[in-house]
Amino acid sequence: MAELSRYWGNHSMSLVLYEVNDKIATITLNRPDKLNAYNEEMVGELYETWQRFAKDPDAWTAIITGSGRAFCSGHDMKVLVEGGETQYKDHDSPTLWYGEVEIYKPIIAAVNGYAFGGGCSLSLGCDIRIASEDAVFAYPQPKYGVMSLGGHQRLPKLIPPGIAMEFMLTARNITAEEAARWGMVNKVVPKDRLMDEAREMAHLINQNAPLAVRHTKEALLKGLRTPDVREGINMAKLVSYRLQTSDDSREGLAAFTEKRKASWNAR
Repeated sequence: MAELSRYWGNHSMSLVLYEVNDKIATITLNRPDKLNAYNEEMVGELYETWQRFAKDPDAWTAIITGSGRAFCSGHDMKVLVEGGETQYKDHDSPTLWYGEVEIYKPIIAAVNGYAFGGGCSLSLGCDIRIASEDAVFAYPQPKYGVMSLGGHQRLPKLIPPGIAMEFMLTARNITAEEAARWGMVNKVVPKDRLMDEAREMAHLINQNAPLAVRHTKEALLKGLRTPDVREGINMAKLVSYRLQTSDDSREGLAAFTEKRKASWNAR
């Protein structure tokens, strides 16, 4: 973590905002004048923000969104053109963009406006995606002589490979409605309802035992990477055994027996 200190203290305004209310962390990409295009500094701040969320006992679920007219328009191409960074320099700092950071707390993407390139990959790295009606998804990199680093891994696992191939090779824009049709997003809502819908989803998740939710997510993610069904079930059993020794598991079973509402403490 000490190495990441170079990303802090050089800005009059934080590029990633973090606030927690009612067990929900809201993470906001805050570079609206650049349509929340990311540079090295934003990548570093977002990495630290994910670590903060992962360790925050008061945050059970996160919502990530963008300030202004965009969710995230991808890598700041102007910086690349001017030679200040290479396309790959950001990878010194692991991020949710490319899968180096795996957090078992649920993460919801509230996609407003543009989700291009790395912004699209960032949304696909979340567990649930809710898009506003004006959201637009694209991997435009081939138009500029570069390629996506995260999309070719995430997208074919989420939608039919042939559709993913068309989407990425044509570099065309996809509307929120088309994204929902192919399963890229869970729900499309009016722009003025986006954050309310995301918070409602987070509250619905948070009604459940937080450790059970996290262990379920862990088993799902590991199961997706386990081709053999029996091996996947054995892995899930190990995850389940850990959960069964938790206070939350004991509380849930006691509440069921005593016909009362459970009181979770995430331990």
